Amino acid sequence: MIMMDLRDVLRDILGSYRVQFLLLRRQCTAPEASALDFLFRDRLYEDFDYVGFASGIMALVPEDNVIDYKDDFGLHYLVLQGRDTETGAFVFCGPFTYRTYGEADYEKLLQRHHLQSDAIDAIRWYFKRIPVIQDYLSWQHMFSSLLSRYLANPDLAIQSVSYDHPEQAKQKPSIALSSIPYTSIEARYAVENAMLEAIRRGDIPEAIYQQNLFMGFTLDQRVDDPLQDAKYMVIAANTAYRKAIEQAAVHPLYIDGISGQFVKEIEAVETIDQLNALIPQMIRHYCLLVQQHSMERYSAPVRDCLNYIDFHYMEPINLEGLATRFVINKNYLSSRFHKEVGATVTDYINKTRIRQAEEKLAKTTLSMQAIAEQCGFSDANYFTRTFKKINGISPNEYRKSLNAHLIPNP
Repeated sequence: MIMMDLRDVLRDILGSYRVQFLLLRRQCTAPEASALDFLFRDRLYEDFDYVGFASGIMALVPEDNVIDYKDDFGLHYLVLQGRDTETGAFVFCGPFTYRTYGEADYEKLLQRHHLQSDAIDAIRWYFKRIPVIQDYLSWQHMFSSLLSRYLANPDLAIQSVSYDHPEQAKQKPSIALSSIPYTSIEARYAVENAMLEAIRRGDIPEAIYQQNLFMGFTLDQRVDDPLQDAKYMVIAANTAYRKAIEQAAVHPLYIDGISGQFVKEIEAVETIDQLNALIPQMIRHYCLLVQQHSMERYSAPVRDCLNYIDFHYMEPINLEGLATRFVINKNYLSSRFHKEVGATVTDYINKTRIRQAEEKLAKTTLSMQAIAEQCGFSDANYFTRTFKKINGISPNEYRKSLNAHLIPNP
C-alpha cells in the first residue's frame, strides 16, 4: 500500500478526533519540528531544540511498528515510519491526552518542570486546545487493526514509550502572559485560513480535516445562550465559506442559493450537536459547488460566456450573439472558447440544454414539446436529434429507463 493511501485514511480518522497529522523527515528543520507542540515549548524555553526533540522520538520507532510516545508534559503521540522510503518521513499523530487536565495538573507540571508561576497561563491555554481521547482501548484497537494492514505487520502492537525526564532547556526569564492569547488566536487563524483555502480548491477531505482541527480551539462565548452563541459562530463560518468559493470564481447565483439555505438550516437547529453535524455538510456542499461550477481556470471572456449560457440556456444563443454582447471578435472568441473548454460554443450550448432537459425528464411529466421549449429548443424534432446524439438514446427512451428503475421487482 502506498504512502498516499495511508495518509488519506489517517488524516480522515484523526481529523474526526481533532488530532493533528504531521509528517516529519529525519532531517527536518526547527520550524517544521516546532509544529509537534504548536510552539508550546517555544513560549517556555529559550532556543528549545525542536530538531533534537523530534529526532529523539524518531529514533525510538521500530521498523514496521508504532509507538505511543508520552512526553514529559504527559502528551501522547502515535508515531510510525512512513512507507515513503525516498523521503524517510515519519508520521506523528498528536499531541493528545487520554484524560482531561485541570488546575491541579497544571500546578504539578509547574513544580515538575521548575517553571515560574506565571507559566501556568501558557500551560492552561495549551491544554485547552489538546484533544482528549476518552476511550483508550477503542483508540488503540482501531489503530492496531488499521496500521497492521498498512505496515504489513500482522503482529503489530503499539508500544508505549514514556519520557520521564523534564527538559533541561533554559527557561525564559518571564512568560509574556499577553502573548498567550495572541499566540492561540494566531494559530487558530492559520488553521482557519488553511480550511478556507481547501474550500476554495474544492478539496473536501482537507477542508473537513482543517475544520476539525479548528473546532479544537477554545473560543470565547459572546452571548449568554450557548446555542445562540454557537449559531452566530456557524453563521459567520457560512459567510467565510461563501467568500472562499467566490474567490474560486463560482457565480454569485449559485452561492446565494446555498448560502441562504444554510442560514435557514442554522436557525432551525435545536441543539449544539445538530449544529456541529451541520458544519461538515456545509463544507461538502460548498466544495462541490467549486468542483462543479468554478470558473477560475478560464479567461475572463470565456468565463463571461459560460456564465451567460448557464443562466440563459432557454433563450436564443449563438456565437455571434455572445461576441456582440461581450464586445469581442467572433473568431477570437471561437478559438479561445474551444481551446479552454474543449468544445465549440454550439456544442457547449447544446450540452447545457440537454443537461437541463435530463432533469426535467426525470422530475416532471412535461411533454417533449414543452421540455424542448423550456430548454431553448424551438423545434421538438431538433431537440430529440440533439438528445440522441449526446446520450445515444431518445428523450422518450431516457424517461422510460428512469421509470423502469423506479418500478419495484415483483
